[in-house]
Amino acid sequence: MGLTTDLDGVRHAYGLCFVRAPWAYFTRLPLDQQWGDGWERVPYEKDAGLPYDDAAQQILTVAFDGPLLPPDAEYDGCERSVNEINRGDAPWLRTQDFISNAPVRIAAGVSLERFVELVELAGGHVFAPLGWGSLRLEPTKPAGSSKG
Repeated sequence: MGLTTDLDGVRHAYGLCFVRAPWAYFTRLPLDQQWGDGWERVPYEKDAGLPYDDAAQQILTVAFDGPLLPPDAEYDGCERSVNEINRGDAPWLRTQDFISNAPVRIAAGVSLERFVELVELAGGHVFAPLGWGSLRLEPTKPAGSSKG
């Protein structure tokens, strides 16, 4: 038995900002404004903390599985920080390079919808929390503002 999650409303609102398998973290902020402890330090896998979640619904977390490798899996021999990965220096996840198949690369900033497509293309699955039906994605009003 499986459940299907409706991604309408969140599919483009969030971009990938951090991965610590089996979890992928998505932010509603621009990548250069999203931070976490140690995101400037190398190597990220030893020093980086989870993304800061300073505002309501700023971070959305999904689980995933499949034959996907993280940046520290000997991509090019370079260790990187989260900030470097989010800048595009390496993909957050990738498949092995095989001669007969085109590699799948999942870069920082990819939308949730595209993330699901790419994980499935690689032969994996994405698991969403059951509470997604309660997500309210209207813009939040600054304190002190009134309806009108």
